[in-house]
Parts: sequence; C-alpha cells; structure tokens
Amino acid sequence: MDRDRIVVAFASEEAQRRIVRLLESEGFSPARSCFTGAEVIRTVHKLGSAAVICGFKLRDMTVGDLAASLRGSAVVLAVTTPVYLDMCEGENLFKLPTPMSRSDFFASLELLRQTEEKTLRPPVVRQRATEQQLISRAKAVLMDTNRMTESEAHRFLQKRSMDTGLRMAETAQIILNSYSR
Repeated sequence: MDRDRIVVAFASEEAQRRIVRLLESEGFSPARSCFTGAEVIRTVHKLGSAAVICGFKLRDMTVGDLAASLRGSAVVLAVTTPVYLDMCEGENLFKLPTPMSRSDFFASLELLRQTEEKTLRPPVVRQRATEQQLISRAKAVLMDTNRMTESEAHRFLQKRSMDTGLRMAETAQIILNSYSR
C-alpha cells in the first residue's frame, strides 16, 4: 500500500486529528479524513483500494457496516474500546483496542498495508513484472546459446508462442527449463 492510500474516519474531529498526527509523525500522508461512511466509500472507490482506519461508529454507520460495504476494495482497522471491538466482524476488518501503544498501532498498520497489497491490489502488475523477467531471461539464454540478437530472440519467442498458442511468458519458461537441464 502506498503511504498515501490511507483513509482516516472518525465521528469525532479530535480523534481524527490524533490519528492523522500519529500517521504524519511516521511520514504517512492520509488521502482523506472523513466523518461518514459514505465519504469513506466514495474516497476508497476513487483510490481503487485503500486501508481505512476508523472508530466503531461513524456519523452514518458502524465500522461493521463500513467493512461490509468495502469488502473487496479496502481493509479496515477499527480502533476503539474492547467492548465495541467484540461487536465488530468482517473478513476485511482488523481490530485494535484502545488505549493502544504507538508500536501496536504501527504494527497493525503494517499488517493492514501487507493485506491490502496482497489481497486488493490487482496481481496484474506483479504478474507482468514476473513475466517480463522470464521473457528477458529466456531472450538472454537464446542470445548466449544460439548467437541471436535481442530482436531475433524476441521474434523467436513471439513466433513460437503464436505457433503453440501459449503466452510469451509460458514459452519463455519452457525455453528456460529446456536449457537448464
């Protein structure tokens, strides 16, 4: 998660300010501070995905309702008293009881960030990078062993992929496997 993909949402202005100051003390810059769940939902949809730090009750809904509305697009950290945390549920909902230590808050935030990255960000970006690495390695093998230029190796991979009906990354993996034996 980017350091600016955080939405802070509390019904109380003071609670909101405290959390924002805490975040800013470690270099985080929240995308937005909200008082209502509706504001949070709009903000998260604009961002694509986000981590939401909020209290139990916003001005228009509870954290459980918010988490349910944001399933698939945000992870939510409920920061409230243990009594209220017992009433919170949701697969994308994490809980942090107050009073909390600074280290517990940032450890929870890190867990939120990792969860957001792994479950909400489209894996396409990571997949493309991995596929490009495979293709580059296969081209390097072809260039070294068969004395091809980079463009010849690329054309070879393209043609072989089209002939076999495989994606270039799959063809690259086959080439790497066959030359590593």
